[in-house]
Amino acid sequence: MKKITSEKTEVLDGNITQAQFNQWKYKHKKVVKLTIKDDDNTTLFAYFKKPDISIRSAVLQASKMDEFKALEVLFKNCYLGGDGKIEQEDDLRLNITTAFSDHIQPKPVKVEIL
Repeated sequence: MKKITSEKTEVLDGNITQAQFNQWKYKHKKVVKLTIKDDDNTTLFAYFKKPDISIRSAVLQASKMDEFKALEVLFKNCYLGGDGKIEQEDDLRLNITTAFSDHIQPKPVKVEIL
């Protein structure tokens, strides 16, 4: 994480403060940082918490009707902060949320019948 000191306030990637990041880590235990480049090739950052079972359930319900709606449910419930441009631009929000969704998919499990 890139740190910039500004009047004793440390600002990290995505224009969040070190204090804010520390609060997220304390509250959610794990924070996922995603990076994306916009049309101007500017690097933007977004921070997400992992979804709990109730959020996963809401996303699953929404996905039965509309996959884009499911991604929006995921974004609204798991996005913690980052560069404001991600919230403002649909393409950026869709791409970063799709990448986050891929990251949180269930991991492969090996099953053996003994």
